[in-house]
Amino acid sequence: MAARIPVGDGDTLLTRPGLHLLTGHVGKGQQFDWVIVIGLEEGCLPDYRAATAAQLAEEASVLSVMKSRARHGLVLSFARAVPDQYGRTWQRDPSRLLGHFTGVAECRDGYGLDAWLRSANSAAIDAGR
Repeated sequence: MAARIPVGDGDTLLTRPGLHLLTGHVGKGQQFDWVIVIGLEEGCLPDYRAATAAQLAEEASVLSVMKSRARHGLVLSFARAVPDQYGRTWQRDPSRLLGHFTGVAECRDGYGLDAWLRSANSAAIDAGR
């Protein structure tokens, strides 16, 4: 029989060290050293069903909650192409919500991200600056 992995709850799971994969709503009220937000493409965030101004404002609010959880750093990520389960690739546009951020470093591929991470001031990051 396969080992069962405990899921935990807000009082136990999120207080343990390690990588936590959460939705924007689950992270509310928590703090993390680093927050990495994926899926910042049109149709994902904001969700494709968000059609009214109020719904789009709610999507922006969820992103605001996600970014405010970070103590030391925030990484925002989007994909320009997304494969589906049938082998097709769908072109994506970056989320309009990214327009609210300034001073963003752009990494176009894994090599660029690796170079950016290697050039980061690790001591300052560790010190929370």
